[in-house]
Amino acid sequence: MRAGALLLALGFLSGCTRAHYRNWADQEVYPILAERVVLPQYDIGRTDLTPDPASRLFDPFDPDCPPRPPDDPAASQFMERPNGMRGGWRADKYCATDLIEPPGWETVLEPGENGTIRLDQERAVAAALLNSREYQTALEDLYLVALRLTLSRFAFDLQWFLPNTTTFTHFGTGGAPTETNTLAVNTNLGFTRNLAAGGQLLVDFANSLVVEYTGGQRQFRSNFLVQLIQPLLRGAGREVSLENLTQAERDVLYAVRDFARFRKRFWADVAIDQGGYLDLLLALQTIRNNQANLKRQEETYRLYDELFSGGRASAVELDQFFQSLQAARLEVINSQTAFDTLLDAFKLRLGLPPRIPVELDDSLLGQFVLVDPALERTRDDLETFQRARLAELDEPPTVADLQQHFTTLVAIIDRGPPGLEKARADLAEWGRRIVRDEPTADPEQLDRARRTYESFQQQAPTIAADLTEVRKAAEAHRAEVTEATRLAGWEALSGDIRLALAAIDSVVAMQTQAKIHLIELPAIELQEDVALTTAHESRLDLQNRLALVTDAWRKVHVAANALQADLDVVANANLGTDPDHLNPLAFAAEASTYSVGLEFDGPLNRLAERNVYRASLIVFQRARRDYMGLSDQIEFEIRRDLRQLRQLRESFEISRAQLLSAARQFESARIILLGPRDRRSANDTTTLNLLQALTALVQARNALAQNYINYEQQRVQLLLNLEAIQLDPQGFPLHDTYQPQRLAPPAEELPRTVPSAVRHAPGAGELPAP
Repeated sequence: MRAGALLLALGFLSGCTRAHYRNWADQEVYPILAERVVLPQYDIGRTDLTPDPASRLFDPFDPDCPPRPPDDPAASQFMERPNGMRGGWRADKYCATDLIEPPGWETVLEPGENGTIRLDQERAVAAALLNSREYQTALEDLYLVALRLTLSRFAFDLQWFLPNTTTFTHFGTGGAPTETNTLAVNTNLGFTRNLAAGGQLLVDFANSLVVEYTGGQRQFRSNFLVQLIQPLLRGAGREVSLENLTQAERDVLYAVRDFARFRKRFWADVAIDQGGYLDLLLALQTIRNNQANLKRQEETYRLYDELFSGGRASAVELDQFFQSLQAARLEVINSQTAFDTLLDAFKLRLGLPPRIPVELDDSLLGQFVLVDPALERTRDDLETFQRARLAELDEPPTVADLQQHFTTLVAIIDRGPPGLEKARADLAEWGRRIVRDEPTADPEQLDRARRTYESFQQQAPTIAADLTEVRKAAEAHRAEVTEATRLAGWEALSGDIRLALAAIDSVVAMQTQAKIHLIELPAIELQEDVALTTAHESRLDLQNRLALVTDAWRKVHVAANALQADLDVVANANLGTDPDHLNPLAFAAEASTYSVGLEFDGPLNRLAERNVYRASLIVFQRARRDYMGLSDQIEFEIRRDLRQLRQLRESFEISRAQLLSAARQFESARIILLGPRDRRSANDTTTLNLLQALTALVQARNALAQNYINYEQQRVQLLLNLEAIQLDPQGFPLHDTYQPQRLAPPAEELPRTVPSAVRHAPGAGELPAP
């Protein structure tokens, strides 16, 4: 019995465990958050504050009693010896760890043998959701708002109290009556409660035990106190009493909607927006465009070097291309440096250390590969072969070498027809798209595209025939090579190379033109009035701003209530026990008192309340203006988004036309350069035209890719501004297209740059398979 009482006393002294209080808070907060998800667009996904065990943010230690973390050595001495005194945080008093982040967290990212992590858009978003410090902080902020609500709710709960004061007092010496030894034990048990109408209720059972050891006297007295205070004017009414609770309840809803918008913005920041995955792909495509330009510059410079050696190009022309070659090298260096910096910043956004090597899935950039790699290699090999033959101008090769050269040329030519078939397939796909109804297309551009398509359709059989004829000619010339006809055979070889190169260039031009036209932007079928209506009805931040107007309106009435006089009804009942008896429950009428009355305080000093009231009126008007301002801002954003989308679409078509023109200029200049010398005068503009064409070509390719990526980013921005993106619980879009005439768009309309509507979401601690 005594042991049980002792354990009970120790329990009261120590309270509950830390884990109990943490779990208690979670058990109250998580249901509060779930209550606020009253619509699908309010979904906030994961609410558990504990990061996934696979996350870099996961803490493997006891959350309620973590070990001592590593400390800064300089700062540590001021904890060990504050002001020279021995501190309380001794190193031997607490267990310690050298870890800040858990070891092995990189495993879930599935690095390759060289430690490189392969990321596509989905895996990047999954990695960010798992490791992002920004996301975890936003989730904790949401939790803290709900945690504050628990305190506001607690204000209207029964609040029990059980204080105890035990005092031993010794006075005097020599025994009674000059010496006293008194033990006094005072205990109060009761509760207070705030009432919804503004009243306050106090119930207190007070017990007092006094033992005087020297005289052997004891006194045991109890009081049962009930007090009720009910305001009638100032502070009265549910409007005033429940205001703080009402605001706290609504604040959680606002926080949930803000976090729902944050999740969408977070997804877009990682997968789409500036500094996100698409920006990385744009930077990567810029590198490739610059590398392709550098390659063309190097090839052309080597060609000019051979032509200069043979007297077919001047030193000025060679120097012009040398300068252009150096500029191209610098562009590659600059673009690679910019990409590396952008990639490191992207890793930080995902919550990953920049040191981790990352490889991007660049499948989206496949549409910007304008020439089939096999066909590109065929032309490169043919150009290399031509430059080697130009170096033999002063001394034609032997008969055996000439025959081998013709054999090599025939082998290269044989690679042309397969490339032509791929180019014709791209041309056929282009033709199918041309005949589609495109009401938004520029009629002039569409007519030009049709004429170009028809021209290539007519050229395709001719190109096939040219490849066949030049192959036959090369075989015939090989058979005619003798010691006496070595020079003529070399000249025939040079002519066959030019014809073969012209045919391959025609195939490249056909495929380039077709692939450029095959790059398309997703359409936005949305009228401005529909977009504005949708945004006003759906924007979560506008809903919050509207609710804040009502909050400010309530504050006006609450502040006005504080201007009134204080008039409170006060009722007290104090039941006491008979002091002559030791029974703590022997309440006696003669020891009890009852009272009821009014307390009044006139509104003679209300300067502070006046200021609060006047400020509340201003805040209300500001809230109205803020709502109108956000409403107007949303209209501005939607109109701007639609305007910029139209501009980017037009810019994309212009950059497409510029790329087509630059490609044609480049091929034309090449044909002239590689043609017979008598087709060029001493001061012709071939070199200048070739340099201008190369510059225009790389600029147009970069502009086309940039306009494509910018259009996708702006399109997603429009969807965000429309509140048209809805995420699944894992944090991925269910869909990202918005068609007002449909409830849900078909899967084939989803763009290639976002996750599809049907997905198997990764489980906890998992990333999508690469």
